[in-house]
Amino acid sequence: MKKSKLSTRYFVWIGAAIAVAVLLGYRKFYHHPDTSEMVRLRSRATSTSGQHRPFSQASSNDVSSIVWTRSGLKSPIDEEMEKADPNIDGWDTEALSAIVSRQLKRLQKYAEGIADANGEEPADLLAADFRCQTLRPGNLVEVLDDGRIKVRRSRAADDDHVPDDDSEEHQWHELTKPLNDFLSGLEMSGNVRVDLKLIGIEKSQQTITTRVLVGTNGTSGDDVLQRNAVWICRWESPAHVSDDLLLLSSIEISDYEEVVVSDRGRRLFADCTASAFAETDHYHGQVLRDVNFWASRVTRIEDMNFYGHHGLAVGDANGDGLEDLYVCDGGGLPNRLYLQNPDGTLRESSAAAGMDWLEHSRAALLVDLDNDGDQDLVVATVVIVLFAENDGNGHFELRGGHRAVDEAHSLCAADYDLDGDLDIYVCGYGTKAGGIGLRGLDASHPLPYHDANNGGRNALLDNRGKFRFVDVTEQVGLDQNNSRWSFAASWDDYDNDGDLDLYVANDFGRNNLYRNNGPATPGFTDVAPTAGVEDVAAGMSVVWGDYNRDGHMDVYVSNMFSAAGNRVAYQRRFARARSENAIADLRRMARGNTLFAGTTDGSFRDVSETAHVTMGRWAWSSNFADLNNDGWLDLVVANGLFTNHRADDL
Repeated sequence: MKKSKLSTRYFVWIGAAIAVAVLLGYRKFYHHPDTSEMVRLRSRATSTSGQHRPFSQASSNDVSSIVWTRSGLKSPIDEEMEKADPNIDGWDTEALSAIVSRQLKRLQKYAEGIADANGEEPADLLAADFRCQTLRPGNLVEVLDDGRIKVRRSRAADDDHVPDDDSEEHQWHELTKPLNDFLSGLEMSGNVRVDLKLIGIEKSQQTITTRVLVGTNGTSGDDVLQRNAVWICRWESPAHVSDDLLLLSSIEISDYEEVVVSDRGRRLFADCTASAFAETDHYHGQVLRDVNFWASRVTRIEDMNFYGHHGLAVGDANGDGLEDLYVCDGGGLPNRLYLQNPDGTLRESSAAAGMDWLEHSRAALLVDLDNDGDQDLVVATVVIVLFAENDGNGHFELRGGHRAVDEAHSLCAADYDLDGDLDIYVCGYGTKAGGIGLRGLDASHPLPYHDANNGGRNALLDNRGKFRFVDVTEQVGLDQNNSRWSFAASWDDYDNDGDLDLYVANDFGRNNLYRNNGPATPGFTDVAPTAGVEDVAAGMSVVWGDYNRDGHMDVYVSNMFSAAGNRVAYQRRFARARSENAIADLRRMARGNTLFAGTTDGSFRDVSETAHVTMGRWAWSSNFADLNNDGWLDLVVANGLFTNHRADDL
């Protein structure tokens, strides 16, 4: 997974607080690993020690690990595997979280069954004195109605109803009626989806109190209906059963929101991928194949990488006035150029255009580098940034490359020095090391987790004409704080002084805002701390836009929302051996995405929570766009992570 990060005890627990599956690639805070699972994990971890080298080439450390395992002693692998089980490692709140998560899954299925008109009451879920608030409050305030999308919110429920008796029939009535109200309006067609995610837990002698993120969506007539909430769920352990069962004693509402999208015979968006690629033979054979498929067929010698950090570029490659698509792919698989037909379908033209490179590629740009009116190509591969010239008809000739960055992850172009041509800023991520495929997280670990400053360097490549580029990073002052595991960057004139400034989103900690000092004092200064936009988090992307139309540019940063981080980082045990600043930073990392509003003095205000934009899940990229043509910028957030075929497979 993306953040399979640290192996020391201290950093394992920091990582566990922020992204559950991040350190060990193992999402087991949601259930108890049983003995057989732990044996399989230890066996697999031991047999693949030495970075997948044959045993004869393994280091002395690798050999000793195997010897320890065979002799019955605890190896470092055993100790790390034990940290995946909260029962062994002493994290009772995470052990309880696993029990609660199982019960929430049963509650989720019951709710979806109610929506589908065939809900069956699961045994051992509700306490005898269960009570429930109204789950759909009536005191809603309308915050948006543009004629197509309506949003209403409330922060309090109408009542706190207590049941009249504790009979089993009434007990289920106390849950079924509020759930029916919560799901009312959704069509009982089996397409209603209910999601329950545990994001907070507190333990007392008698009660377990949890915060649960709730989401449900489905159709209502011609409309699409979505309801979001935060439930406060309390649990009690029955005396007559074992310790691995908690009964739900009450549900209260903390936050509530409902969204109605009036369909009127058409949706805001329709997935046209399959129809657009209908004429491309390799769509099913290459594009739709998953990581597991290619990992068993393409070796690491070709730089096949399971992280999936492959970028794309949109531009008019052949000069016909239609936007075309260039898609990067993993090592050993060809990059693809798709030319757009007048009817919106795509035709593949990679080989004919001379752009079907097999190098592992992470980012691309279609931009005019030589000011001749056509779109040239820039591609960031694992070892070099490549530049190709467009002949104006969609054929490209490789004109050179630059090795300024060890592990390029993204590219952005701008005329930073106002000399009339586009320059390229390259975001590096980690460093590279000896051995096949050892780059980034395979080669080194971010230290410290929440404020890492040991990543690869970024580079500004100054365009000197005729596809010659010079690394001027140090010359212009962009070497300040320039080893921070950078994922993405974006240019904009945030201070309205006529030149372009640069925001850099970094993984594992603080971001950069490089102010362009202008022609009087050429160069850049990192003003992120004073401007209030360091945003300690797992930065993935950044986008500029004036969302509130006040004339000052605002900036939105995609990070990671972590349910486990929100639970663990607020536990007393977690805070015991850490400074207040470190605790605040780690809690901030779990919060999610950030929206900074620009002000008249050039600083920014964090308005993320009041603007309700923190929840982007595991967010990778985002963009401002006026989706409903009302003159106001909306936000689109891309998120997710791959899922393995086997739940116990690292």
